[in-house]
Amino acid sequence: MNKNSKKLLPWSIILIITAAVFSGHFGVGDLIFPPVLGRSSGSSWFIAALGYGVINSLGVFIAYLAVSIQDKSLFGLSAMVLGKQFAQVFTTISMLIIGPIFILPRVSSATHEMAVAQFFPSLPIWVTLLIFFILNFYFAYNRSKVMDKLGKYLAPTLIIFVVILVIKGIFTPLAQPVYPGSPTAFTDGILNGYNTMNALGAALFGLWIVNEFSLRGVKDKEVRKSNLIIIGLITAFALLLTSTVLTYLGASSGVKFTEAPIGVLTVEIAKGLLGYFGIIVFAVILSFANLTTSVGLTSTAGDTFEQMTAGKLKYTTIVILSSIVGFLIGLIGLSKVVGYTVPWLMLIYPALIVILVMSLFSNFNKVKFATQIGVITAIIFSIGDFLSSLGFENNPFTKINLLLPLGKQGLAWLVPTVIIILLSHFISAFLKSKTTSSEIK
Repeated sequence: MNKNSKKLLPWSIILIITAAVFSGHFGVGDLIFPPVLGRSSGSSWFIAALGYGVINSLGVFIAYLAVSIQDKSLFGLSAMVLGKQFAQVFTTISMLIIGPIFILPRVSSATHEMAVAQFFPSLPIWVTLLIFFILNFYFAYNRSKVMDKLGKYLAPTLIIFVVILVIKGIFTPLAQPVYPGSPTAFTDGILNGYNTMNALGAALFGLWIVNEFSLRGVKDKEVRKSNLIIIGLITAFALLLTSTVLTYLGASSGVKFTEAPIGVLTVEIAKGLLGYFGIIVFAVILSFANLTTSVGLTSTAGDTFEQMTAGKLKYTTIVILSSIVGFLIGLIGLSKVVGYTVPWLMLIYPALIVILVMSLFSNFNKVKFATQIGVITAIIFSIGDFLSSLGFENNPFTKINLLLPLGKQGLAWLVPTVIIILLSHFISAFLKSKTTSSEIK
């Protein structure tokens, strides 16, 4: 026990890092998707929450576990499968989508449209975005202090206001879940969890955390592994807990607002539970959730591109560029940002899931060939969802996807990819055994 305890950082440091990582994950999607899911699931809200947790929370833990087992960042993991050159392309696309080009514009524009505009409707969006990204730069520019700033100050404020809303909703709900529940609750939960991109975020945050360990003097691989697993497990559980209670709020209080669209529902629930103070609570939660996510991803982008370019691109330079790009793209508004980036997410996310899951094998070389074939298969069967998201629904790829299991739910890639991975692995193992037998003879 003493030997294991020496492998862990002091719990005060672990909790600060975990709070920072949790706040980096908990963004606008985690605030708006679970309540809508709960409202549509009715009395099956808990089953829906489990489905959401499979992708959102278990996916996060798997990502951190894969990073810890292989002791590699997303770039390192993808390089094992795709080779260095393709890994650079894959990691760059992933980082740009989940960072400066998608998430930063999304969270900043959402802060204006869903929080600030409620109190200052005539305020131009550029003013909100300018303040947002000045704060983003302030909290992210100093790499050695970014985790402390998030974990000690921003994250606790976010958590306190979430707790206020949740406690009120649990003990004095506005209504009760509707019976009967949804027959597709579990699948609906999976699809909603898919939209948050938290597993992709975790794969990228892995490097961010490992670099934080280095800043705190943790160099040993096994020590990094132990700390990363603990932090990943607590973060995943915290995400599961918050998504479950927010799903319940949607199933209970949310049924009072049947016409409220996504994004508005959480506001209505907060207002219904807490009156005008509820609007303030929601605005604070949303603003802090968006800012912490933005800071975490900006800092991660700095670490990622500095690593991939071997220091040619400096951390501070990336932080500045990310803030500028996020500001400029955010000006086009929330709905347009979501519209142009979701197709790319649907194209790369399945391949990422394959890489993460297969990276859980400590002896990766035994499953490398199967992983490579699995990534190719996942990408091929993601093309249909990619094209349909762009508006080209009448194409052969999409038509084939609709005929496959889970195709109508946007998961057509899953079953074929699993089958191909298993077949590829067995064939590869069989051929290797035949070669070995021939060499012995």
